Amino acid sequence: MSDDWDFFPLLVDDEPASILVDLGLVEEAPIAGLTQMTYLRLYMRSPREDGLSSQEEYERLCEVEDALSAAIEDSEDVLYVGRNTSGGCRDFYYYAASGTAAESQLSQAMVPFTEYEFETGVQDDDDWSIYFEFLYPDPRQMQFIQNGRVLASLEEAGDKSEIEREVTHWIYFPSADKRAAFVTLATAEGFEVAEQQDDGEGECPFALMMRHVTAVDYSSINNAVLVLFDLAGECEGEYAGWETSVEQGE
Repeated sequence: MSDDWDFFPLLVDDEPASILVDLGLVEEAPIAGLTQMTYLRLYMRSPREDGLSSQEEYERLCEVEDALSAAIEDSEDVLYVGRNTSGGCRDFYYYAASGTAAESQLSQAMVPFTEYEFETGVQDDDDWSIYFEFLYPDPRQMQFIQNGRVLASLEEAGDKSEIEREVTHWIYFPSADKRAAFVTLATAEGFEVAEQQDDGEGECPFALMMRHVTAVDYSSINNAVLVLFDLAGECEGEYAGWETSVEQGE
């Protein structure tokens, strides 16, 4: 297990979901010998109406997760890789040398939590397809994670997210024509061209900086970024991130 964990929102079976995943494993997975994907599905007692976890149940769910982690912390044959919360359930995912043994360890950890119903299961997964194809974020979902990290840095610096300010975004394109097509689409969405450069390297050397004025709360910045991210994809471009000033007010 690495120190690089993060979460992102998505839809699972057309329902709101939230995945927490160990991003740091992507460089070493699949790990030899850990070929059996083992899961524990916990049926939450007080989920929100949308099926996600509630603040009311937060502390108890943390206790459950801590107990499950403690049950395998000394084992080299079981590795916790992530969890999904949706539909009133929280699913914990592990890779193990023996799924049967892992199920036993996890079930034993649930003994103190008599108020919860749960189930476990195992499937062979030599290629770690559950990790790569379900838990690990795609590029669009990874952008949610990057946005969250920038927002966390701003908050640590004392930023007041409700204050509107200029935000700039960098996007790169394989040709000037693709960039021009993007500009037409993005300006129709309220963004302005701030800067262009034609001397980059690699497959997308035509750079573009767009700007707009907005608050930088989680909803506002994600909505803006995803508009540009999706438009960049339509024009064969690559969205590369955003930056802004720290605004603390008076």
